[in-house]
Amino acid sequence: MLSKIRKKKLESNIWKFYLYRVFSTLVFVSPIFVLFLQENKLSMIQIMLIQSIFTTVVMLSVVPSGIIADYFGRKNVLIVSTILHIAGWFLYAFGHNFLDFAIAETVFGISAAAWMASGSAFFYDSLRELGKEESYKRLFGNTVGIEHIVSAFAALAGGYIATYFNSFRLPFLVSGLVVLFSLAIVLSFTATKNYKHGDKHYFLHLKNATKFAATHPRIRLFIIYSAISLAILFTAYIFYQPYLQSIKISLVYFGWIYFAMSLLAAAGAKIADKAESYLGERKILILMLIFFLISIYGMSLELKIIGFIFPILIFFVGGVFQPVISDYINKHTESEHRATVLALNELVVEFFAALSAPLFGWVADLWSLAAAFEFMAVILIINLFILISVFTIIRRRER
Repeated sequence: MLSKIRKKKLESNIWKFYLYRVFSTLVFVSPIFVLFLQENKLSMIQIMLIQSIFTTVVMLSVVPSGIIADYFGRKNVLIVSTILHIAGWFLYAFGHNFLDFAIAETVFGISAAAWMASGSAFFYDSLRELGKEESYKRLFGNTVGIEHIVSAFAALAGGYIATYFNSFRLPFLVSGLVVLFSLAIVLSFTATKNYKHGDKHYFLHLKNATKFAATHPRIRLFIIYSAISLAILFTAYIFYQPYLQSIKISLVYFGWIYFAMSLLAAAGAKIADKAESYLGERKILILMLIFFLISIYGMSLELKIIGFIFPILIFFVGGVFQPVISDYINKHTESEHRATVLALNELVVEFFAALSAPLFGWVADLWSLAAAFEFMAVILIINLFILISVFTIIRRRER
């Protein structure tokens, strides 16, 4: 039975978590990020390489981060994540070459891995201790929605900052200063309960969590599904600015398009709970994948008048995607393994992303941007086939 003081502190974690994500995502670089790197003499190959560095670092760091979070608490890992997140923006703000930015992406990769392994697990376990874990999907959907709304206004502001001050560098500096406030908030969190582990050491814990994820039919399906989908979307995101240029969108509108993308993503996150409740597990996963497929193929057509709609549609469906997948994995995973299983999911996602970014970049350089999008569409069709096939097998076994 929770004491009144403990209950009040845990309840405060929820609104503090929202505030924490406000300042963590209030960054102003999204509409000018690639342009900033090009201004600093990086080629597209180098830009793709630093993104691969990021994903590789996340891939190598996310499972150790999950194990550490399971053993030493989600709050402690979130603190480390936040400190590194702040450092990454300042490294970018004062960087001038490929090596500087590679170091910054390494720092960001460790920070992101720590967040992936502990963020949703901390939020879920706060609710679980309060006996409100059934509200996770709706409340975490609010978190995703807040992130996207903040990102929308930050993108719009970032475009104006860069234009008004004639500087692509200033948005990075301002971002670092603003994200500083998130550290004060995460330090004020109340640590969640640590669950007893039967495992006597880290590697045994990792082995058991991996076995659980690999043998649980639905967890295994969710990991494969999200890994392929998110790897494609990650690479597509890097191509957005060259894509908008290819369909003759003026630079002045980039901030507004990113603003619209983030707002629609927030709307998607807001309706995720109701959409999933109405459609059910199988239908919503299939429908999200179909929308991704339509959008990626639509971008391959490079339509001059309506082409900007497809990235916005991807963000809208992506807003639904994140809380739904996160809820499914959390719901089917035991508490003592939760952070590690979430980390394993991110490990597979980042592995696919690290492979796909250079691959699709090579396709774009060798043939065209449109060809890269067509290749992505083929991969999504394969993912759809896997999803339908596995669900059919699962349903037969459950009869």
